[in-house]
Amino acid sequence: MRPLRVAVMLEQALELGGGFQQPLNDLLWLREWAAQSGNEIVVYSPYPKTIEILKEFGVEGRLRTFGVSDYLFLFLKYCGPFDLVQIALELKSPFERALIRDDIDVVHFTSTSKRHLLLHQLPFIITIFDGCHRDAPEFPEVRTFGEFERREILFRLASTKAVAVIVNASELIDDLCRRYAMERDRAICIPFSPSTYVSSSAPDAAADAAVLAKYRLEPGYLFYPAQFWPHKNHITLLAALALLRERGITERLVLCGSNRSGRDRIDLAIPNLGLSDQISIIGFVESAELGALYRGASALVMPTYFGPTNLPPLEAWTVGTPVIYPEAFKAQAGDAAILFDYDDPRSLADAIVSLRAEGARERLSAAGHLRLAQFAEETKAGHREFARHLERLKHRLALTER
Repeated sequence: MRPLRVAVMLEQALELGGGFQQPLNDLLWLREWAAQSGNEIVVYSPYPKTIEILKEFGVEGRLRTFGVSDYLFLFLKYCGPFDLVQIALELKSPFERALIRDDIDVVHFTSTSKRHLLLHQLPFIITIFDGCHRDAPEFPEVRTFGEFERREILFRLASTKAVAVIVNASELIDDLCRRYAMERDRAICIPFSPSTYVSSSAPDAAADAAVLAKYRLEPGYLFYPAQFWPHKNHITLLAALALLRERGITERLVLCGSNRSGRDRIDLAIPNLGLSDQISIIGFVESAELGALYRGASALVMPTYFGPTNLPPLEAWTVGTPVIYPEAFKAQAGDAAILFDYDDPRSLADAIVSLRAEGARERLSAAGHLRLAQFAEETKAGHREFARHLERLKHRLALTER
């Protein structure tokens, strides 16, 4: 039986932070699986920068941009009736024809890619990180200008047509089965893993000091790495710091991440709340600097509304930094975080103060390492299940060869 040839699509830009780092983790595991099982992977990305980054890991990626014809196919697919024309004429998109020319057997999307709609012949595997357009439709980034409807089309087709669906939490499997009638046995749960840039960066006092000096930071700040979307809930964090200042407690905060649609409001809120001397916004940072920024923090504070899981808590636990996290995501945090109500600035302020209790940092650090170990075992189990799915798929596709 010839090797299974898997296309691995890395379609998330580096600037998306965790949205880029987790697919990179998936790719590195798939490379090991292919080497050990005698199968093959071919890596594609539409971003030249991603191709360059992959070279750091010894991976030769292929640039695969998407042309006007592909976008026309996507538009027509969203319209629905085009399916009948495509079936009648056996039309394939330029995207799919290119993959077929590369002898691809199955396409693995490492994110919830709209480009699975371009596949008419090739089977695909999809990754679904969350269902937050259903969980919190009040946020404009998942609701307005047809975004909600677009996601519904993607999620419904992806979760029912994919030969396997990769998720990061068991509760997400329940949601997909309930909302879209996904077949449960097609779902594979592989928890998030810390970014390889953080997990592989050994503490180096001089190097860490250089990173902090670059951004004019002193150790002991609260840290929130997140893009500036409304759902990231920066405003509640700022309000909590203002409440603490009223109590005579001054906490410094470092924010990093690319701007999306929420930065202007944050820039206005900071002086209005009297926090200008406490906040450092350092923008998008290089992945290699993240470890130093986590180690320099007194705590990760993450008031996001979107879950059920997120990558930063895992990265903070990796370096022993305490985590302050919404109680809504307790399933991920367990007892390894101080929990708070993400709709209540006072609750968050109290959580920050509780970090100062005697022994709190040591307890949280130890609990974080235990939590990481639990997730590592669940990840191994998920990878074994994924490998079994791939081998079954290889056998079945061999039956269809001419």
